[in-house]
Amino acid sequence: MRQRAAALIYNDHQILLILRRKNGHAYATLPGGGIEDGETPAEAAAREVLEEVNLTVEVGQQVLELDNLNNHEHYFLCRAVRGEMRLGDGPEGIRNSEANFYDPQWVDLSRLDEVNLVPEELRALVREHAPHLHAPDEVNL
Repeated sequence: MRQRAAALIYNDHQILLILRRKNGHAYATLPGGGIEDGETPAEAAAREVLEEVNLTVEVGQQVLELDNLNNHEHYFLCRAVRGEMRLGDGPEGIRNSEANFYDPQWVDLSRLDEVNLVPEELRALVREHAPHLHAPDEVNL
């Protein structure tokens, strides 16, 4: 089973998603990817975010671990600390094409139901950890 790590990154009332088109399917994912040999899930989440969306993040608590298709996935709350959000210079930026399209975007949480977020379990997770839905002292990384 492949090990993956992904990040929940919020900006006020928005969540960072990567809108994808691949093999004729449109969907959205959280930034993340495979864990490399010798890397912890948290280290992988930070590296993948930098590669995919050009942001350096502080990785906080792990909020979900699940098996999805042939992946064992780790999800972390993260806070952007440096960089300008754009498609990064990693593999996604290199292989970006009409057939395999990557478009990182800040998506307003009020529009979350309008995107085909996969896996579906993430929709509730994104809402559960959204900073503006909690009192300030309840949000911890």
